[in-house]
Amino acid sequence: MTKLQRIKWDPVYSVHVELLDDQHKKLFESVNHLIEVFESGSGDFSPVFNNMIEYISGHFHQEHIVMMNSGFPGFAAHSREHQQFIEKVEEFIQTYKAGDQDLGINMVVYMKNWVRNHTTITDMEYGEHLLKRAARTNRS
Repeated sequence: MTKLQRIKWDPVYSVHVELLDDQHKKLFESVNHLIEVFESGSGDFSPVFNNMIEYISGHFHQEHIVMMNSGFPGFAAHSREHQQFIEKVEEFIQTYKAGDQDLGINMVVYMKNWVRNHTTITDMEYGEHLLKRAARTNRS
């Protein structure tokens, strides 16, 4: 089996909210743990996957609060991305439970790519918004 490359959080990915940065770090760790469990072939990785999804749902809630409180103009689009992710993951889980064991690698790769790309690209938009908002507030 080919080893999947792990993902690494970097301070340049900061959204300037310590709680959310800490959650992003944990998401990266969770993805890497999911990859390790999957690659070990030690059986059903559903519990790890389910715990990760539960954590991500809580994280999305926190992000939504920060974005709404800051008046982030891209909130609706960002929230839609979160919803599409949840729908895709639910689809993966249903297919996996239906017995498609080969789906595992696709699910793991999807999780890895989505978390990395969403955190390092999409989340940067509200991080920039927060910085600009703080700068305007400090000038007042």
